[in-house]
Amino acid sequence: MLSDVLMMAQVAGGKTLVEVIAEEPMLWVIAICSIVCFGITFERFMTMRKANVDSDALLRSVGAELDKNNVDGAIELCDKTGGPVGETLSIGLRKLVMLERLGKQPEEVEEGIQAAMEEHGIHVISFLERNLSTLATMASLGPILGMIGTVFGMIIEFSKVGSGSGSATSGLGAGISMALYCTAGGLIVAAFGTLQYNYFASRVNAFAIQVQGAAGVLVEKLLHSQSNKRHGKSQAPVVAPAPAGGQGAAV
Repeated sequence: MLSDVLMMAQVAGGKTLVEVIAEEPMLWVIAICSIVCFGITFERFMTMRKANVDSDALLRSVGAELDKNNVDGAIELCDKTGGPVGETLSIGLRKLVMLERLGKQPEEVEEGIQAAMEEHGIHVISFLERNLSTLATMASLGPILGMIGTVFGMIIEFSKVGSGSGSATSGLGAGISMALYCTAGGLIVAAFGTLQYNYFASRVNAFAIQVQGAAGVLVEKLLHSQSNKRHGKSQAPVVAPAPAGGQGAAV
């Protein structure tokens, strides 16, 4: 469908847009940049769509499993949910299991969980930002390539006039208008690329805040659970010394 539209689009001199691109080599480069922008946009959109999960619902479900002391169930739930939040919480819970098996103190457990989730969060952000630098590069290159194509096109047209091989001013105007299509194409690529880059960058920042918030809530939940366990043990019933000839009474 896009090729049909391009074939039907009439530009200066009765030529189609495809014919203009064929005559202007720099427009080929700009067209490739636009294809790269579209490809990255589609790939990032699908990736962030899969990464978007309801973190509040996940935290409630994980909290319910932890209240039942079912850490394995919480880990399975995080793995099944996936996404940046689910993967980060799963890393923290697995670290919890490992440190508890090693008999670490609560302070060491807290530090270990936070360090594990922070390290994984760096990898998550790096994954979400993948190809965004390329998108920004294409957006920056668009106007530059367009100006290069336009300048060289005008140099060629004016050199034709200077050598006498060019026609009158009408021919010069047609040549310049053809060269200006490079500038127009470059600006279109820049506008599209800049909009998409800013959109995806804002999504990455939102995911980063979401991951940090979920990690903080998980740590608080785990500390609260451990505190309840220690408090429960400290309040175990104490048996008073048995009086002579009788049994001890629970205090």
